[in-house]
Amino acid sequence: MTTLKTLSLKLTLFLSVCLIATSCSDDDDSKVYDFTNSNQNATNIVKEASRLEMPHLKNGCIVLVHSTTHKEGVNFIVEWDADKKAQRWTAYRIHKGQTGSMNGSNTFTEDPDLPSYARVSDSYSYFRGSGFDRGHICASADRTYSTEANRQTYYYTNMQPQYHMFNAGPRLSNGDQDWSKQSPWLRLEGKVRNWGKNCDTLYVVKGGTIDDDKLLKNNSYPQGKIKGQLPIPKYFFVALLMKTKTTYQAIGFWLEHDNIDHSGDELSKYAMSIDNLEALTGIDFFCNLPDATENEVEKSFATIKWGL
Repeated sequence: MTTLKTLSLKLTLFLSVCLIATSCSDDDDSKVYDFTNSNQNATNIVKEASRLEMPHLKNGCIVLVHSTTHKEGVNFIVEWDADKKAQRWTAYRIHKGQTGSMNGSNTFTEDPDLPSYARVSDSYSYFRGSGFDRGHICASADRTYSTEANRQTYYYTNMQPQYHMFNAGPRLSNGDQDWSKQSPWLRLEGKVRNWGKNCDTLYVVKGGTIDDDKLLKNNSYPQGKIKGQLPIPKYFFVALLMKTKTTYQAIGFWLEHDNIDHSGDELSKYAMSIDNLEALTGIDFFCNLPDATENEVEKSFATIKWGL
């Protein structure tokens, strides 16, 4: 049986602290911790907070830790904004020990560990007829080492609205996918898997922008939201930290979400340092690294080291 943990982080009215609650329990185990003066996540919030893929946790958000019975344990972790009813990021690991070709049911479903108050009433109805794909953040193909892990990637908490052109690429007139012309996002997903399987561990953080000033707004969606509720990101991002033995290197990617064919673009066009990506997203990535290491790997990037 899948073991899931839901940790609600709520901003108090008068204190700059976080309230941590295991909402999947019948008991109220709420505790208050103050981690605002530390760059690193407080380990007494939840043990997964200290994992290297974890960005600095945001006050007022829900953290969903999805685990499986597979030896891998933690599958992926989501930071969910209950007010905006959308995810801020998904964080996970890829390494060469994750082998297999298992698929889940390929059925999109509500996250059973997300409280109903924190999500839209019926995610399927929001996406249906919207003109957007249900875009995976942790890709289904990144989680084929177990059926259970793959099935969890179809939770709506791991989805963001994406134009099909952005999510995959040009569609032929007969409805078939022209896989010879993949979008930068899709090609980047493939690169991430390849990098992860050829190093000790690749720490991955992916997401879309959901704050009001970074929503995709047009005539159909002047507020940048589907049905006035579900945010449509204007940008998507990927932050990567690669560990090989005792060496770390990092790189970020920032992609504008549009309905234009970018299949001819080089991925290096979207690459940047983690410092620059943090400035654009407001997210503190890889905060659990020692400060000296974090400062060194986040200030620059070398596309040649990533084969770009």
